[in-house]
Amino acid sequence: MTKRWRVGRLLRWALLVATLTVAGFFLAPRVEEALRSLGNLHRVGVWYLVIAFVAQALSLLAFSVVTWSLIEPGNRPSFPRIIRVDLVTVALSHAVPIGAAAGTALGYELLEEEGVSGVESGFVKITQTLLSSVLLQTLLGVSLALEIVVYGQSAATIGLVAAGTVIVASVVTMAVLLGARPDLIRRIVLWARRVSKLSRWIPAASEERVGRVVDELGKHLRSLIATPARLAWVAAWSLGNWLFDLACLWASMHAFRHPPGFILLMAAFCLAQVVAALPISPAGLGVVEGALVPVLTSFGTPGSTAVLGVLTWRLFNYWFPLPTGLIAYLSIVAERRRRRRSASSEVGASVAPH
Repeated sequence: MTKRWRVGRLLRWALLVATLTVAGFFLAPRVEEALRSLGNLHRVGVWYLVIAFVAQALSLLAFSVVTWSLIEPGNRPSFPRIIRVDLVTVALSHAVPIGAAAGTALGYELLEEEGVSGVESGFVKITQTLLSSVLLQTLLGVSLALEIVVYGQSAATIGLVAAGTVIVASVVTMAVLLGARPDLIRRIVLWARRVSKLSRWIPAASEERVGRVVDELGKHLRSLIATPARLAWVAAWSLGNWLFDLACLWASMHAFRHPPGFILLMAAFCLAQVVAALPISPAGLGVVEGALVPVLTSFGTPGSTAVLGVLTWRLFNYWFPLPTGLIAYLSIVAERRRRRRSASSEVGASVAPH
């Protein structure tokens, strides 16, 4: 264990404790108010809870449609197998800090097990992550722009719009360069590896190997861009992944009455998802709740509605994928064991005396 790794881990834990302390400071009064409201649970909109559950299930389904669609048609495993892979990766991303990176790496390995080549698996998971980030920032920009139009501008809102625009422009620029100038991307990757000293953790790779990988990624990207219908399909389902999750939050808030306006709710949702991506706690556990509740109450939502609505949303958004992912993983393990037993039986039969 290197000294730098220990310091990084210590800083991450310190940041987590500080963030949860601040979140608890803001949440504690609201939780007390929400607990006093539990006696009114008979007034909860049950059908809204059903809508929230269905919306979250559709969000997970949309994620798998994106994965399946990004794989070249001739190499695609069956869609149910892709769903199983994605349930496992989403569950892992909710179980550990820096879960997005861990989930992406596991998804890469599981896709390889399903017969997808290593380069194509990497292209699928990287493209899925970057496209999702771009669409989230776009959704955030649209919601903040609408907020400015309807409710008036503020320095914070304008700053967030500007930051989101820079992020989207950066990702799009890198994608264009990967498709049009893979040689330039190759030099950038090699330079970044040297400057950031990633060679301590990443196995040494020759420039020739890096070049092959970059060229293959560029080829897959050009293939995707060359089929506008497929690209539009992927983008639509990637956006649907966010919109169904937003619908889950909307229904969860409506279940407890007095939700904020939809524009404000969409802006709060996008900000919460940005916070969830920070490598502080698994999928922003505790941090998202601590940030989202004060934002919603600042929009005029009653404290009890904000707390109960957000916790209900997180029940579907954060906790629901964990048991479903565990079931999917146990299914994969059971299948691996069946394959090993079958292979052993075949070997035994081939060497048996005749």
